[in-house]
Parts: sequence; structure tokens; C-alpha cells
Amino acid sequence: MLFSQKLKKKLRRLTQQLTWPTMFFLVIAQTIATYLLLIMADESALTDNPLQFIYYNMVVVSTVGFGDFSPITPLGKMIVSIFQIPSGLIIFATFIGKITQLFINIARSNMNGENDFYHLEDHILLLCWDPYSTEQIIALILGDKKRQKRQILLCVTDDMKNPFPGNDEVSFVRLRTFSDKEELKRIALSSARRIIIDGKSDDETLSIALSIATYANIDANISAHFVDKSKAELLKIHCPQIECSIDSGAQMMVRSMQDPGSSQVTAHLLSTLNGATLYCLQTPKLDSTVNFDLLFNMLKKNHGMILIALSHFKNGDDMTLNPDPSSEVKSGDFLHYIANERVDTNEINWQSFC
Repeated sequence: MLFSQKLKKKLRRLTQQLTWPTMFFLVIAQTIATYLLLIMADESALTDNPLQFIYYNMVVVSTVGFGDFSPITPLGKMIVSIFQIPSGLIIFATFIGKITQLFINIARSNMNGENDFYHLEDHILLLCWDPYSTEQIIALILGDKKRQKRQILLCVTDDMKNPFPGNDEVSFVRLRTFSDKEELKRIALSSARRIIIDGKSDDETLSIALSIATYANIDANISAHFVDKSKAELLKIHCPQIECSIDSGAQMMVRSMQDPGSSQVTAHLLSTLNGATLYCLQTPKLDSTVNFDLLFNMLKKNHGMILIALSHFKNGDDMTLNPDPSSEVKSGDFLHYIANERVDTNEINWQSFC
């Protein structure tokens, strides 16, 4: 028993120390050495066909032992007993141990957030973790039936494990800080298409937003959530491209009091999980401007869309709710609409409006 435990410890230590090139070299060396020794022993039935020998060698070292091939000469039997089986078993066990350790390391890295994601493109970054809101954010993202299949990458600085180990669409990474340039490369910040910043406090959200603004893609949609309006205004001064959402709990309570059911309408408009909800699209290059009234009627008739707002800026600045019917819509404008599901820009025949 004591010898068995010592052998296991030595094999485990050997498995950890061996590199993959060394491991493959040992496998090949054992196979070639056995092949040459059996040739010397005149085991022609085992060595005449190299592919057959490889099959035979794997059957022996893996202890499967089909028995369809075996040495027949005394010297061949001695070689198999003294060299092939002992050396093959040790190398095969070490190889299996290294494969097992590889998968264990991959699983551990995934759980601990140690993996690199520098290869990702057009992905969604969720910066910071909140046990109450992050799960809902991910559910709402995945609830958009026609969303582009972008990988979601949850990035945290907390000492925690992957909260979504079974979800293939959500990856997890743990960073030392959001201000380290090398750490930001790990999450492919410059290639991200969507970024949500939801810190545990407004100060944390502001700090993260200022840290990543320099390195983020200029065309990325960045959204930061605040409770304090003054912090949102401060961020807008330094980073006007970032869209800031403000906690609207007080406003919602007043509206629900004045106009019963307002909170339910708002909840439906913001949720992608049940029925019609709010979406946005950008108009492509148009031959001429389009009358809002014409656009409203045709999109409602052909696509079931209800246009409710018009903005010339991606972050919604200077947005016009319920625009005047005579308003002109031009190339690159952003249209906010209500529909049962997202309508992509290329699904609309824009030339029919011009």
C-alpha cells in the first residue's frame, strides 16, 4: 500500500513536470524502441506491417489485451515482458494523467476567471458583478430573439467563481483592476461592440468608465448606470460618447400614482422576455430625406413597428419623442420603435420611401 501511494505521487509529480513535447517524444521513442527490438527478435508477424504494429503496441500498453497478436519467440516474449509492458504502462499512464490534468486546468481556469479572451470580436462586455442585477441583465440580453450571436463576457474584480459555469454564451474573467492596459487586452476591450458598466456604486461606475473610455472602440455602444445624476453629468463632460442611464425609481412612483399602470407599461417596454418591447435601428444611406409621417405609416403596415422617437445621435442626445409628422428623417438617424421582435435594417425596403 505504501509503495502504491509513493508510486502515485511520483507519477503525479512526473506528469506535472513533463512538457507536451517531451511527452510526445517519450511516446514515439517507446514505440520505435519496441519496434526495433521485436525486429531483432524476428517477430515478423508483429513488425512486417507498421500500422498493425502500432495497433498491437496500443493494445498492449493500454492493458486492453485483445489477444489477436502476441510474440511467439522466446526473445520476443522476454522483450515484451521486460521492456514493452513496463515502459508502455508508465508512459501511457503519464499521458492519460497529463490529458486529465489539462482538462482539470481548463475547467479551473474557467471557474477562476483566469482565461484570456484577446481573440474575441464584436462581443458584449459586462463590467462588474451584482447578484441582483447582473443575472437579469444577461437574461434580457439573451431574451432578444433576433439579437446577433455575440459572446457575453462578464468581467469582475471581486474574489469569486464563475456564476454561470453551464452557460456557453456567457464567459467569465476576473481582473486585478480595470485600469491596467494589459488586463484590458485580456478582455479584448478594443474589439468589443457593446459595453455595460454597472458598478456597486456611482463612484466605481465613474472610475471604470473613465478608465476604459480611452481604449474602447470608438464605434462601441457604451452604457453606464448611475443613481446620482451629477455623476452621470460629470461623465458626459469627459466622455460624451457614453450613454448614461439614471435610476428613475422616484419618477416611476409619481407616474404610477398619477397615471395607473405606467410602471407596467415601462416594464414591458424595457423587457425582451414578454411581448412587444423597445428597439432601435439606424437608417442606412438614403437617396433623400424621408417624411416621418410616411415612414411611421409604412413601417407600421409592413413590419408592425410603432415609431416613437427620433435622434440624430447614437447615445440619444437631443432625442425627439413623438416627432412632428412633418419631421424629416435622414441617413444615419436613429429610430426608436416598439415591435414584437427586432427588425433589422436590411429587412426594410428603404428605397420605397425615397
